[in-house]
Amino acid sequence: MRWIRRILWYNSVSMKDFFKGVRRHIDKMDAERLREQYARLSDEAVSLDTLFKTIAQGIIVLDERGEIVKSNPAARELLGMRPEDALPSLSVPLGKASKRDLDVSYPQARTLEVQTVPMDAGTLVYLRDVTAERERTEEELRAGATQAVRDLAAGVAHEIGNPLNALSLNLQLLNRTHGPDDSIDECLRQVERLAGIIHGFLQALRPSKPNLVRGSVADPIKGCLKTMSPQFEERRITVTLDIQSAIPSVAIDTAQMEQVFFNLLKNALEAVPDGGAIDIDLSSDDNDVITTVRDNGLGMEPEQVAHLFEPYRTTKERGTGLGLMVSARIVRDHGGTIAVESTPGEGTTFTIRLPRIERRIRALKG
Repeated sequence: MRWIRRILWYNSVSMKDFFKGVRRHIDKMDAERLREQYARLSDEAVSLDTLFKTIAQGIIVLDERGEIVKSNPAARELLGMRPEDALPSLSVPLGKASKRDLDVSYPQARTLEVQTVPMDAGTLVYLRDVTAERERTEEELRAGATQAVRDLAAGVAHEIGNPLNALSLNLQLLNRTHGPDDSIDECLRQVERLAGIIHGFLQALRPSKPNLVRGSVADPIKGCLKTMSPQFEERRITVTLDIQSAIPSVAIDTAQMEQVFFNLLKNALEAVPDGGAIDIDLSSDDNDVITTVRDNGLGMEPEQVAHLFEPYRTTKERGTGLGLMVSARIVRDHGGTIAVESTPGEGTTFTIRLPRIERRIRALKG
C-alpha cells in the first residue's frame, strides 16, 4: 500500500515540479530543451501508467465528490464488475482512512481487503485479495485448537483417570456384595462414559502414524459392518454396501481406517430414525479410491457443517466432537481427503478419497 501511495505521490509531484520548472525558466529554454523535458516526463508517465495497469492489486482514485477519476483493470477483476457499478457497495468514506473486509461471490468467492487513504482533493481506494491469508489464519486457529485439546487431554487423563478406575472397581464390588441395584448400574454407566471421553482425549493427544501397507478399502468397511450389525438389526436400519468391481489397491493402515469408518457409521446410526437407511459406495477414478457414506437422517445446518471437524463441535448431546477430528487426521495421514455435505431433514454424506497406490508411487518417484 505504501509504495502505491508513493507512486501516485511521485507522479503528482513530478508533474507539478515539471510545470513549475517550465514556468520559471521558460524564457531561458529553447525548443530543444523543452522537447527533452517533455520527453522525459512523457516516458515517466508511460512507465507509471503501465505499472498502474499491470499490478495485481486494485486501485480506484476518487475525486472530492466521490466520483471515479481513474481505476486499473485489477479493480474490475477483483470486484467482478465495473468499479463504477461496485462503488455504492464499497461504502467508501470520502477523505478518511479506513480498512475493512468485503466478501464477493462473483466471478469467484473471495475476500477482499478494502482500504481507503485520503489524498489531495480525493480518496484512494486500495483492493487486495486476502482469501489465502484468511484461510491460513483459520488453519492456524485450528492447529492451535488441536494443541489445546492435546494439552487438556494430558491433564484430564492424569487427574481423572485414576480416580475413575477406583470408582469403577468399587462400584463393581458393591454390585457383587449387595446384589443388582439400578442406582449402582447408572453410576457405572456414567463412569464408563467419562472413561470413554478420556480415551477420546488420549487419541487426540497421542496420534500414531499409520503403518501403511498395500490393501483394499473394502476390508475396514466390512470389518465395521460385521461389528456393528447387531446395532443396525436392533433398530431395523438398512445398510447397503455397493462395491465397484476391481477396486484398486491403496496404501492403508486397516486398523486406523476401521476406526474412521466406525466413527462415520456410528454418527450415521445416531442420526437416522429407526427403519432408516445407510448407503456405502466404494468406487474409483484415475487418481483415487472413493468411499461415500450416505444416510437419510436429520442432516445438519451449514454452520454445523462448517465446524464439523473441529474439537468440541458436535451435534450430539453427549459428544465431544473428537471422533471426527481424529478421523480427519487419520485420512490426512493416509494422503487422502474427507469432505461432508448435509441438508437439514434430508441426511448427510461423507466422502473419503484415498490415493491409488500407483499414484502414490508416481508422486514419490517424481
